[in-house]
Amino acid sequence: MTFHSSVFRFPVSGLPVFYIFHSRPECPCPTAAVDPGRGVIEPAVTFFGETAMEKYFDLHGADFTIRCKIYFAPVAKPAAGIETGLEEAGQPFRHVIVFCHGFAGHKDNAMAQKLAGRILEKHDDTALVIFNWPGHGDDDHAGITLEDCDAYLGTVLEYVRSTLHPRILDASATSFGGYLVLKYISDHGTNPFRRICLRCPAVVMHRVLTEKVLTAEDLRTLSEGGEVPSGFDRKVMLSPAFMQSLRDNDITALDFAPYAASMRIAQGTADELVPFDAVQSFAGRNGISMVTVEGADHRFLDPAKMDLVLRTFMQFLDL
Repeated sequence: MTFHSSVFRFPVSGLPVFYIFHSRPECPCPTAAVDPGRGVIEPAVTFFGETAMEKYFDLHGADFTIRCKIYFAPVAKPAAGIETGLEEAGQPFRHVIVFCHGFAGHKDNAMAQKLAGRILEKHDDTALVIFNWPGHGDDDHAGITLEDCDAYLGTVLEYVRSTLHPRILDASATSFGGYLVLKYISDHGTNPFRRICLRCPAVVMHRVLTEKVLTAEDLRTLSEGGEVPSGFDRKVMLSPAFMQSLRDNDITALDFAPYAASMRIAQGTADELVPFDAVQSFAGRNGISMVTVEGADHRFLDPAKMDLVLRTFMQFLDL
C-alpha cells in the first residue's frame, strides 16, 4: 500500500500529528493520498447507499494511529472538499457529528451507519466521523487506558475543527463511548459539542465490567495482577491499572448539570449491561432529559426501538 502524508498545523502533547488518508483493506477503493505540497485528498470512497459514501482514514501521531471512518454525501461541497483540497473548499461541512462507539466495538458500527444514512438522505452538508478507541477494532494498541482514550478523542476533535471546519459540532455516543465523552467534558472543564446524544451511557462502567461482563475467573486474575481479554469480535486486554482507573473515575459523583441542556439520553428498560436505574438516577440528578424505551435491550436489537432512538436523536440535533 502506497500513500503520502502531510503534517497539519496543530500539536498533540507537543508532537506533530500526521493525517494519512488511504484505502483500508476492508474498503475496496483505490489508494488515497494527501499531496505534501497541496494537502489535496484524493477520493478513496465507496457507496453504502444511494445518498451516502464512506471513507476510511487514519490520524497518525508519533506513538499512535487512530483508525477512522467518515460518512458524507456524494454531492455538493462536502464531496468537492474531499476531492479538490480542503483549503480550496473553505468549509467542507456545515455540520459534523462525532460518533463514539461502546466497549469492544469498532468504527464499523451498525448504529453509526444507520444514523449517517438517515441524516445524509436529508442533509448533504453534514458528515459523521467515527473512530476506534485504543485496543478496539483494528487499532494497534494491545491494551487500553483512560489517558489514551482522552488523547484519541482530543485528537479527533482537533482534526474535525481544524480540517473540516464545521459551524456545528455534535456528538453521539453509546455505552462506554458515552462514559468517555462525559469524562472528557469533566476532565477538560468544557463541552466541545453543541449537543450530545447518549444511548445507554455506561455511567457506572466499573460496575458494568465487574458485574455484567467479566467472569469470576477474570476478576481473580485481575486481583492477582494479571490481564484478561474481554469483548466480542476482538478481545480488549484489561489490566488491573485500567480497572482501578475506572473505579477512581466515577462520573456519577460529578456534576454535569451545567451541561444538561446540551444532552439527551435514550435508555432501554431491559438493558442487560447498563442498569436502567443507574442511568435514570444520573439523568435525574443532573437534570438531563432522558427518553425511556420500554423493553429495549442494550444493543436495541428491535428495529422499531432503534428507529425510535434514531428519530429522537435526529430531532434533538435539528436534523
